[in-house]
Amino acid sequence: MVGNLKFWIGIGVSVILLAIFLITGNPAKMLEDLRSVNYLYVAPAVVMYFVSTYFRSLRWGVLLRHMKPISTRRLYPVVVVGYMANNLLPMRLGELIRSYYVGEREGISKTSALVTVFVERVFDALALLFFIMVIALFVPLTGIPVTDVARSFGDQTGIPWPLLVAAVSLPFLGSMAILVLFALYPLRTRNLILWLARPLPQRFEDTLDGLITTFLLGLAPLRNARMLGALFILSMPIWIAEAAVFFIVGIPFGFNDLHSSPGAMAVTMVLVTAVTNIGSSIPAAPGGLGLFEFIARETLLSLGPLVSVDRSAATGFAVVVHAVILLPMIVLGQVILWTGHLSLGRLSREGQRDTAPTP
Repeated sequence: MVGNLKFWIGIGVSVILLAIFLITGNPAKMLEDLRSVNYLYVAPAVVMYFVSTYFRSLRWGVLLRHMKPISTRRLYPVVVVGYMANNLLPMRLGELIRSYYVGEREGISKTSALVTVFVERVFDALALLFFIMVIALFVPLTGIPVTDVARSFGDQTGIPWPLLVAAVSLPFLGSMAILVLFALYPLRTRNLILWLARPLPQRFEDTLDGLITTFLLGLAPLRNARMLGALFILSMPIWIAEAAVFFIVGIPFGFNDLHSSPGAMAVTMVLVTAVTNIGSSIPAAPGGLGLFEFIARETLLSLGPLVSVDRSAATGFAVVVHAVILLPMIVLGQVILWTGHLSLGRLSREGQRDTAPTP
């Protein structure tokens, strides 16, 4: 019941945001802009997104290495299928499917694999926050305060911008700190969780103890400072490549002509990439439809001190860049499933069953 409620809330939010996005985007002018776009730029943008996926597979292999060494070549199709599922199914069910799929293919704990996927998400957020911080430090040297972006979002939401920044960043920073503490002190973590679970019936203790063991196994890489650094560094090319997708898609919309240099446009696109992906990490409709477009456009429009973009052009840009991220992954993922004689429905059912706790 709760799962269904979350599903419909996510769908409802996305439908509302998508409706607002389209209504406020001057649809007629947006369609005119989309007709005039040179779609030859889509091809290199798609290539860059697949490059980003390659580095995701490489980083995931590092996170899984303590359970079993798995080559990037073998992990790549698993990652693609997981992202395809996220693009088609609500509430990020692709994470469960990816964990189940790699567990079946490689004979490792599916629950521990799911924990590593959560760790990936935290590293993604930290990498994006790092990019925003770097821009905040260096962009003011050109006389353009990046805090204007935060102030603009604060004005639109009615939330003071320092509180908005804290609400976005502190959960990820806190999550990383807690995960590292859990990894460093596994015995104390186990004892604490079991102590908190004392009011539960005794029959749950053995099951809970097993879940704690698999959970801590997934966190094992976080015990090593060098590993933490390596995972953070490996997160950089993932998001540089994805920012390149935004950059390339912006060229046919004339964004390069609106900037003083390619470097200035790169700053804009990195900032839009970071804010959009942090904001759309909230589980919602399949692929974050509606939420992604809305945040991408509003972020771009909030960058008045950096670049002044027409609303209809920003709307068309958000539509195209999201299509580049969603559609090729769906097609490639489906090809991988067909060649492996698998179906998304089967993986979804078995993934939810095998990675869910059972009493």
